Amino acid sequence: MPLSLHGDLFFSIAEPYLKMLCHTTGKMIESKNIVAPLITGPVHITKQDKIVIRVGEKGPLFPINEPRKVIVMDKDGTTENVYDLDNMGNPLFSAPQRITSDSDNNIYVLDCLNKDWSGRIVALDKTNGVRWIYIGHQDFNNAFRPRDLVATNLNNVIITDIDSYMIHILNISGECIHNLNTRDQLNILFPYSINIDNTGTLYIGCFTRHGELDEAKIYTVQVSGF
Repeated sequence: MPLSLHGDLFFSIAEPYLKMLCHTTGKMIESKNIVAPLITGPVHITKQDKIVIRVGEKGPLFPINEPRKVIVMDKDGTTENVYDLDNMGNPLFSAPQRITSDSDNNIYVLDCLNKDWSGRIVALDKTNGVRWIYIGHQDFNNAFRPRDLVATNLNNVIITDIDSYMIHILNISGECIHNLNTRDQLNILFPYSINIDNTGTLYIGCFTRHGELDEAKIYTVQVSGF
């Protein structure tokens, strides 16, 4: 559910098109961003107002029957880039779940690899290639199960890792420059969704275990230097 630079709100509803809430009319309409015969998945809008969509066939995420793609479109529905193969010509993605981008128009995709939510971060360049892939920090024994990611104003990438209560901060080269244990250092459990605003305020949405009575929470954390 990203917001365009012009104030239009886009929705991915697992159809061959995106829905758009027009800021001038207040009406929900079909956008010009059509991916038929495939359907849309996670969607993101870059700082250059490009629309980035994961597309694939209708059906469950696993098993993977057909390659999933990430495509870049303009607001008029013209496809500008398609990411579906790695630098060796093999299928690139399993099940992309989140997409973000930095101020230099580099795209970052959270790719889920199997049903246990283990995953990786795939950094894409501007011409259909892969810049780097992050599979977790070598000092942690837990499997890397990322749930969300966001790029900062300094073009670092912040990732939530729910099962280990960790936040990973990567630089533009894909190196982990900082780890933050949200349970021990912030008293925040199960970090799930994440976003950041222009003032450096980090928003962390939390998950609750099935059957627990606690309500899910959203925390604000002031950060700097990232």
